[in-house]
Amino acid sequence: MKEKDIKKLLQNKLKKSFSNVKIFEEGIDLETQLEFEKMTKLFIENNKEKTEVFISENDLFNESIETEFKKNILIELSFSDDVKAYRLIERFQNECIPELKKWAALALQKSRAHIEHSLSNEDKVYISSGLGGLGDKLRYFFVLSAKDDLLFSDLHKNILKKEIEFTISKYQGIVEDILFYDYYVTIVCLVSLHHSLDKIFKNILDDCNELGDFLSDRVIATNTEKINEDTIEKILNEDPETIQSFEQNEESDFFGIDNFDDDDEYFDDFDDDDFDDDDTPF
Repeated sequence: MKEKDIKKLLQNKLKKSFSNVKIFEEGIDLETQLEFEKMTKLFIENNKEKTEVFISENDLFNESIETEFKKNILIELSFSDDVKAYRLIERFQNECIPELKKWAALALQKSRAHIEHSLSNEDKVYISSGLGGLGDKLRYFFVLSAKDDLLFSDLHKNILKKEIEFTISKYQGIVEDILFYDYYVTIVCLVSLHHSLDKIFKNILDDCNELGDFLSDRVIATNTEKINEDTIEKILNEDPETIQSFEQNEESDFFGIDNFDDDDEYFDDFDDDDFDDDDTPF
């Protein structure tokens, strides 16, 4: 499985280079992100003539109001660069039903992005992925496997662990978790957008194989989700249906990319009567 150079992928999607990137820490599953973006487009289409938004706080917290209606309210709030809107989403996320937790988290991310852009007026790129991230680093789930599916020996495990930690650290990454199975190892780590995934894992493969020639060139890489054992084994054993499903997810993995320019503003004003008086930024 060929891993991607995420920086190049982002630049291709945005049709330009970038230097100011913000990665949201909380991971949001792909299904929620796709639904959010679909409803956002519909919301924009249906509200092109509106220049001002009036949100009823009572509707958002009313238990009798349907979930789908509340989703639309959160989308509407997420367009605001008003701290009051951010605070309202934040309070709702803390109190809402589990079904809306991730939706509220995504709305909160979007709202924060609008506020930060409004305050700095800089051209920024905001990224939301399935596994989240930290600073300029995205969180990834990787799988490396043994040649011919042979069992890892204790020596192999020691070599792998040291080489993984050393190489990822060398590229200013952070290893969060390493788990060994019979013939493959899973890695959860944070990697900067400014470093090539290809180079990092080629280094690990080359260095390990210089010491024992025990790793195959099969690499699974995703920032969408932590893959379960059954799916990993099917991918490594080249099950066509599983690979197709995995690759389709990876093709649509980005997730949320918000590129804010000066003409990207949508709704600017909210009805002050609908919110609390707390104007404190975050």
